[in-house]
Amino acid sequence: MPMSEQHQRRRSRVQLVLIFVLFLIPPVSAWIAWQYLGEHGVDATTNAGTLVSPARPLQIGGLHKADGTPLVDQDLRGRWTYVVFAPGDCDKRCEEQLYLTRQIRVAMNKDMPRVQRLLVLANQPSAEFASRLAKQHADLHWVVRASEADALIQTFEGDGFAPSGEQYFLVDPLGNLMMFYDLDVPAKGMMKDLQKLLKISQIG
Repeated sequence: MPMSEQHQRRRSRVQLVLIFVLFLIPPVSAWIAWQYLGEHGVDATTNAGTLVSPARPLQIGGLHKADGTPLVDQDLRGRWTYVVFAPGDCDKRCEEQLYLTRQIRVAMNKDMPRVQRLLVLANQPSAEFASRLAKQHADLHWVVRASEADALIQTFEGDGFAPSGEQYFLVDPLGNLMMFYDLDVPAKGMMKDLQKLLKISQIG
């Protein structure tokens, strides 16, 4: 066989091998990323809060506002809502949650109207406490739960969270419970989460 023909065949085989390798690169790269980067790479999240997955639609019922009218689904539509649970009057833990959520909302600047806060009380508050809420938390919506709210309250119970006042909850503009925060989560982390949500949200 002439040398030129051998050279041509060798060259063709090399080209065939190179083409085969090129086709293998994408799936092999994807497998390596999935196998070795999954926990710290593509699957890693930067949320300070814990996602409730899947998000839980809230069926509002059995909650009454300060003026006695019922809270309705529409009251939680179109805005991101922090939800805090407390007994009839706030204890220190509740006071801290109200202070922190107020400061985070104010920090959203022009996006502040897109965020609201809801305090769910187990019992009717004292007149003194209601007056203090009006003065110190003018933007706050507070409601008192009745027995009819039991099914709704159970929506806030799950793995690692409960409506006991030990977590903050975040409800999306469609009325879905989608994230919670333990009390030791830094305010800076909560603020960053909310900023990201407001940035990407097209619904509120």
